[in-house]
Parts: sequence; C-alpha cells; structure tokens
Amino acid sequence: MNRTQRDGLLLIIIAAAGYSFFAIFTKFVYDNSTFGPLDILVWRFLISTPITWGAMAWLRRTQPASVERLPRGRLITMGLLFGVVAMVAFFAVERLPVSLYTVLIYTYPAMVAIGAIAFGERLSGHAWLALGLTLVGVVLTVPNLFNGFEGVDPLGVVLVLANAASYALYILLSGRVVRGVKNLAAASAWSITGSFVYVVLLIAFRAVRGDATIIPPNLNVWAGLIGLSAISTVIPIFAFYAGMSRLGAARASIISMLEPVLTLVWAVVIQRESLQAVQILGAGFILASVVLLQLRREPPPRAVLDDAPSVAG
Repeated sequence: MNRTQRDGLLLIIIAAAGYSFFAIFTKFVYDNSTFGPLDILVWRFLISTPITWGAMAWLRRTQPASVERLPRGRLITMGLLFGVVAMVAFFAVERLPVSLYTVLIYTYPAMVAIGAIAFGERLSGHAWLALGLTLVGVVLTVPNLFNGFEGVDPLGVVLVLANAASYALYILLSGRVVRGVKNLAAASAWSITGSFVYVVLLIAFRAVRGDATIIPPNLNVWAGLIGLSAISTVIPIFAFYAGMSRLGAARASIISMLEPVLTLVWAVVIQRESLQAVQILGAGFILASVVLLQLRREPPPRAVLDDAPSVAG
C-alpha cells in the first residue's frame, strides 16, 4: 500500500467515523432540550452551510482553481430533496433507539436496487439475493414485527423505512446529476446550499406566525448541534470525496461500511442500548446485503451507487 492509498484509507475511515455519530448527536440534542425535528433541521444547516463554504474558500487558496462548470440549479434541487431526507431522519431518530434506526436505515441500498428497475436497469442475481437478505434482516431486526410492535414505536419504523426510501431516491437522482462531475466537494457545497433553503423558509414561517426560532438553551445542546453539523456533516463530506479520489469509488464504498458498525458500538457504549441476539443476526443480514451490492453490481447501478457518500451525508 503506497502513501496515496494509506491517505485514502485514513480519509474514508474519518468519514465513516464522522457519519457514525449522526444519530448519537441527534439523540444527545433531544435528551438535553425541548428541540423538535424541525428545530434540529434548522440548526444543522444553519451551522453547516457557512462552515462548508468556509472550507471551500480555504481549498481555493490551497489548490488550483477549478474551471469546471457545475449544474448548480440541479445541485440545489438535490439539496432540497436531501433536506426532506434529513427531516424524515430526525423524526425517525426521535422515536427509535439509535441501534434500531441504524440497522433499518441500511435497507436503502436494496431500495436503490429496486428503484433502478424503474429507471430501466436490469438487476443481477446478486442484487436480487441482496434484496432477499435485506428483507430477512428487517424482519429479524424488529422481532415484534408481527406481534403489534410491542416495545417498538410502529410510526418510528415507518419513518425510518421512509427515510431509507427517500435516501434511495436521492441517490438515484443525484447519481445522474453528478455523473461526470470531477469537483465533487464543490458539488456538495451547492447541494448543502439547497438544503439551507429550508432554514430560510422555516424561520420566515415561524416569524409570520409570531413564533421565534428556538435558541439552543445550554452548552450541551450547542455542542450536540455543532458536532452534528461539523463532525457528522461537513468533515465527512470532504473526507469521503478526498479519500474516494485516492482509492476509487468501489473501495471507498466498501470501507465506508464501517459506519453502521461504529454507530451500533456507540449506541451500546454511549446510549447504553442493548441488542437482542436476533437483532444482531438481522443486522448481519442487512450489512451482508450492503457488502454484496458493493462487491457485485451491474455497470449502470454502480455508477449510481458509487457516487453516493453516505446515509447521513
């Protein structure tokens, strides 16, 4: 392994570790405030957008300027869609344990495979096998699925699956928008700017109603929001794309599978959550399906999936 590959490996690990704290930071904010999902949505992009453009300004000073023309309008539109993805995620994390959310959200690669059919793409036998593994994994991960969801918020399960479906749609569409784009960091900055539109709309809507935007009430909440915005949004985006440029998309995607594993570790260690043996088995099925989709894909879906940064990106 040469220096470029080592640097790429380190960058992808940094990205996966940053993304793995997404649900942890979100739960931390919920536990230390009266914030709702929309409040976290506002503050996430209110903090991450200027940090992103500040990082872009620094990159322009240290690297040669890119003359590539970006499809800014379409990138901003994808940012609007990602804002919806993030909003649904916050509603889901509010109702579910971090561990269960993490496992179920990783049904999205199988949903991407299903969505590829709607775009006229054929699925290989490996893709169908991965889909089957995912469905089995979902059933095992929610052991009370057929027993009235005892102990599990059914709306939370619906929301996280909707989160996975909306993220799958985001990947399918954004994969086509960024196809051929080389300056992916700048593309991500424009996409985050699209998500920032929700900040403006929500603040304006509350002002019209006479409601003030909730200010973080204490240092714990500020720390959680800054962590969510910087550690689980901005840093992973730049680290992933920098690592991908050194390792290639396929290898970067496989290494990024550390993300759900790390999140489950944080859920047990930090959140003091516990997993049943059957849930661990279900998580194994879902992660196996993700790895299978990363290792063996048809060319068209590969172009779509390889350009996707992360579920929390």
